[in-house]
Parts: sequence; structure tokens; C-alpha cells
Amino acid sequence: MDTKKLVLGGVGFVLASAIVATAASIELSLEQEQVICKLKETVEEQEKAGKKLVFWPLIGKVKERVEVPFTAKLSSNTSYTILGVCDDNCSDLNLTLKNEQGDKIVNDEKQDGIPVISFTPTENSDYRITARPSKCATEKCEFGMVLFVPKSAELDVASDLPEELYLFKFCQQ
Repeated sequence: MDTKKLVLGGVGFVLASAIVATAASIELSLEQEQVICKLKETVEEQEKAGKKLVFWPLIGKVKERVEVPFTAKLSSNTSYTILGVCDDNCSDLNLTLKNEQGDKIVNDEKQDGIPVISFTPTENSDYRITARPSKCATEKCEFGMVLFVPKSAELDVASDLPEELYLFKFCQQ
């Protein structure tokens, strides 16, 4: 038996166990749980529609009428769908897509109250996606965004995502 492989495997198991134990002990606020569960539902719906998640879900907190920017490298000639959700204290979350120069390309369209941007870049480039709630019932709103492409799309830049995201285990069925 190769002792080096056994020791390295044991170290890997201990580290993985520590990470899972730490993640499992995280206390989420009600608002964070609402956003995570809405994202989970959105991911499940998009997967049924033949799309796959491209990057880890983006989650944040923002004051009303304040923009929060995220930058993503998008591949040319690939159809992207960007969706946003927010907690129950938030109303009218708005998404905007801008190019590297900061020029607005498109604002979201609402589908069942959810902001959605559909976009196909003509070139590989960094794009800025901003989230901005119009109204928060509390000081700040929790929100989340997810990016999808068709399942058949081959991408140069994408997150290496597991089959099931551990983050979604916080949502009880």
C-alpha cells in the first residue's frame, strides 16, 4: 500500500469534513434564506427549460436605490439569461447590463415579477451587471443573481460547479 497516497487522502478527507462542518454551522438570516431558496427554485426552473448555471450564484445586501455591480466575462455568440431575486422586504429589483465602457446595453424585463435579462454578446468581453432595488422595507435588502446558458453551450469562461450546490441544502423541502 502506498503510504503517501493514504496520508494525502486522509488529509483531504479531514479538510473536506472541516469545510462541510463549517458550512453546516452557518446561521442564515430569514432574508438570506429567502434569497437562497428563491435562487434554488430559479435554478431548478431554468434547468427544466434546458439551461445550465454558468457561475456560482451571486448574493449580496444593498440599500434601496443603490446599484451593486458585478463583473462577468461573457463569451461571444452565446445566449445568456441573467435572473435576479430579492428577499420579501424588497420590491422591484432592477438589473442592468453594461459594457466595459459603462454604456448601458439592456435593462431587465419582468417575468412573473422576476427581473430577467436575455443577451447574446458579439464579442468575448467583461460586462457589468448591476442590481438595484427600488424599495426596501428594511435598511438593506438581500438579493441574488444567477447566469444561465443553454445546456449545449461550450464556454471558455465558467465556474466548475458541482452537480448540486451545497448552498441550496439550507432550503427545506
